[in-house]
Amino acid sequence: MVVEFNGSTIEFDEVVDVFDSHGPYCQEVEVLGTDENGVEYSAIGIYDLEDITEIEEDSIEPTGLVLGV
Repeated sequence: MVVEFNGSTIEFDEVVDVFDSHGPYCQEVEVLGTDENGVEYSAIGIYDLEDITEIEEDSIEPTGLVLGV
């Protein structure tokens, strides 16, 4: 899932932890993503076992890693 945040485009594509399940197909998860500069971000989102369908924008924060450098 792609999100615009503080002038950056972040693609969240990796589920790293499951916090809660809301029925058989909906999970509240921690996801990781990177922006166009390789900066990694973490956020809370909703995962439907195929795709990340929602990101809580107030939970987005940089992890301090820069990938691909």
